[in-house]
Amino acid sequence: MQGKKTEDEYVGFASLPEQVHRKAVKKGFNFTLMVVGESGLGKSTLINSLFLTDIYKDRQIPSVEDRMTKTVEIEKRQIDIEERGVRLRLTVVDTPGYSDALNTQDCCKAVENFVDEQFAQYFKDESGVNRRNIQDSRVHCCLYFISPCGHGLKQVDVEFMKQLHEKVNIVPIIAKADTLTAAEVCKLKNRVLQEIDEHGIKIYEFPDCDSDEDEDFKQQDKELKLAIPFSVIGSNTVLEVNGKKIRGRLYPWGIVEVDNPKHCDFLKLRQMLISTHMQDLKDVTQDVHYENYRAQHISEENKRDLQRERKLKRESCTSLDGVVDADRLLQQKDEEIRRMQEMLKQMQEQLHVSGGRANGTAC
Repeated sequence: MQGKKTEDEYVGFASLPEQVHRKAVKKGFNFTLMVVGESGLGKSTLINSLFLTDIYKDRQIPSVEDRMTKTVEIEKRQIDIEERGVRLRLTVVDTPGYSDALNTQDCCKAVENFVDEQFAQYFKDESGVNRRNIQDSRVHCCLYFISPCGHGLKQVDVEFMKQLHEKVNIVPIIAKADTLTAAEVCKLKNRVLQEIDEHGIKIYEFPDCDSDEDEDFKQQDKELKLAIPFSVIGSNTVLEVNGKKIRGRLYPWGIVEVDNPKHCDFLKLRQMLISTHMQDLKDVTQDVHYENYRAQHISEENKRDLQRERKLKRESCTSLDGVVDADRLLQQKDEEIRRMQEMLKQMQEQLHVSGGRANGTAC
């Protein structure tokens, strides 16, 4: 039986995770979150509630007339958050004007172009000479807000998710869940999942738990998967109830608590987004979405290079044919000149013979 190892018998590579942890904490982390949905669904309030900060304190609300003709804009806001010595640079990408105009056909294009631009910039930096300080601005997660007023997904919701589901991790959100009863929330969730499946939309899939995970984590992961799409309530108002301060909304019939799992899925969303699956969202962005873009981009570049080579070959062949034709024409001209010279020589000889005969007759 092998005895227990002493400290002298250890090599030391067991401390590698601690080294990686220290280096990662020193470097800090970054995360880019995109929020998409109609105006008035509580996107800004939810983001402020998730990260306990006021990101949109300087925002100006457009008028109704401006919204009718306004196109989709892309707004980026960065904020540095520190918790227990861990620094996170959070970038929130908002899309004001999305689905507000009367014509919503092109509202998805601006968002898609922005996602592609971030991939293109990262590909350019990654292919450059100096790759030591690459800034990752790729969108790691997209919270898509679904209106609670409808009976499922709207056409613009379907079109957006079908255009973006292979480029970004989409997490569907049922906004303002306090406007629905528990039964209505359950019915709407099932309807949304059914329509997502019918249209072949790929939303973010939670990774399977490892076999060595404890039962509590497995149960937690199961509850998160069952909560999709998350029904959420956002509020930054602090209320005091029975001597206890809570965040929620006060109604004539009672209080809706943001952090109460019986009232909404806010805690589950925050747990998934920040505590348990933030790194997985980044890994899927790197290993799946960015690799798909990279492979497609390289393939398109190879096609363009091949087309340029073929064009150059055609041009060179055309120019070569022109040279051959010119040589042929010169040869024909030389042959014609040679024939004319022979004809002139023969004519001169004939004239010379005729002239000699005439002189002999005269004598």
